[in-house]
Amino acid sequence: MPLAHLPAIRSLFPGLSTGTVMLDNAGGSQMPQCVIDAMRRYMEQSFVHLGGEFALSKRASAVIPRAREVVKVFLGAHEAAGGDREGAKVGAGMGDVFFGSSATVLSYHLAAAHADARDTCRNPESAPSDLREHLERLGANHGGDAHGSFRDRLLSRDQIVVCTAGHEAGIGPWMRLALRGYRIVPWHVEPVRDGKRPDSSECDWRPSLDTLRTLVNARTLLVVVPQVSNILGEIWDMRGAAEISHAAGARILVDGVAYAPHHAPRMAELGCDWYTYSTYKVFGPHMAAMFGTREAMNELIGPNHYFLDNTAPNKWELGGASHEAAAGVAAMWDFMCELAALDGPSAPIARREQGDWTDPPSRTIVDRAFAIIADLEERHTAQLIEYLMRKPGVRIVGPSHAERSRVGTISFTSTKATPLQICRHLGARNIAMRHGHAYSKRLVEQLATDPSLNIDPAAGVARLSLQHYNSTEELALTCEALDEVL
Repeated sequence: MPLAHLPAIRSLFPGLSTGTVMLDNAGGSQMPQCVIDAMRRYMEQSFVHLGGEFALSKRASAVIPRAREVVKVFLGAHEAAGGDREGAKVGAGMGDVFFGSSATVLSYHLAAAHADARDTCRNPESAPSDLREHLERLGANHGGDAHGSFRDRLLSRDQIVVCTAGHEAGIGPWMRLALRGYRIVPWHVEPVRDGKRPDSSECDWRPSLDTLRTLVNARTLLVVVPQVSNILGEIWDMRGAAEISHAAGARILVDGVAYAPHHAPRMAELGCDWYTYSTYKVFGPHMAAMFGTREAMNELIGPNHYFLDNTAPNKWELGGASHEAAAGVAAMWDFMCELAALDGPSAPIARREQGDWTDPPSRTIVDRAFAIIADLEERHTAQLIEYLMRKPGVRIVGPSHAERSRVGTISFTSTKATPLQICRHLGARNIAMRHGHAYSKRLVEQLATDPSLNIDPAAGVARLSLQHYNSTEELALTCEALDEVL
């Protein structure tokens, strides 16, 4: 009975005691007490420079590797290659994780690394020594053949396919590469009528895999696509996109920022080469993480100082990761254990002190915790969608159902009030939600071409975004407030 867990779950989040109804979770989730405690504990007891020969520094130096370990398990990036489906080995085996201050920053790092590698192949004599030597070592480690093929790959593949349906963090950095000689190919959403809407004349919007097949070719280096739109809330087929990309010889970067707060990804199942998400949207502090397979990372060199070895993740974390934020990310494991323990006394979870890192993170625990998260969120999503579907003049922008093929990010418009008016009305009643384009401006502008959606591109949409810790009482209060304005 997952609803019976709600009081215990809500007690883990001190931010829920403020009286504000938190329905702007897509902008950032609340932090559980164990994460806050871990960050405070680090700053109180271990706030020293890393890499020293004294005991305190050695203890502090363990926090970032532990955070990476937790993230790897959360992403399923710790698992070995395998699986029965074609291409299962791609994205498995696996790779490494590095941190940055935001998903936007990490995307810019990765985009610049691709451009730097290509420029080095085109003009090695003028390239910085670390870039030049990396390509030379890459060739030497493979008898010279790989160097030549990799060089040819970078020089011949000058096309990057970018899905325009996501957050600008996953679009803008790649658009900038047009200045470095790349051809950027937009991959737009398209109207789809699949019979799931009550009104058969209405359509949903999503990127088509059939269209992707026409966009990729022998010149495609990379495909960039969001797993979930932070406006539409629908989960898209990343496995299919990966197989199409790989069949054309391209790699694929998946933006998981809007997916990871709701479900634990699994890299082997997705088959992607790169994956990124924001830790502050998954019950942690303001930071972001990016995963890359060994094969993908070995082709590039990170942006950190030239004299540092090109070992992941050292070369990718400019100035190092935030130590105290890493302590908070590491404590996500404590939160997963607290959630999974709600399964009952049979749950195989050792009771231990928070911050005890003697036990390795377990994917089994992550899966159990996120099963609770998904079940509660699905109930909440159904409650809000059913309400909105009954309101005259309201149009849900995205799937109008609460199935597992969507997350609890619900955008809508109304003929009776603008998104700003709706937001202000609920804000006056201490209910947090959002209006506008949510940094998916390109998508909102395209959706505005559909008259049935009633979107003014300057005003955007109204957006309610749920998390498992929201209560049915909060949703009832939200519906009452919406009744006053819709």
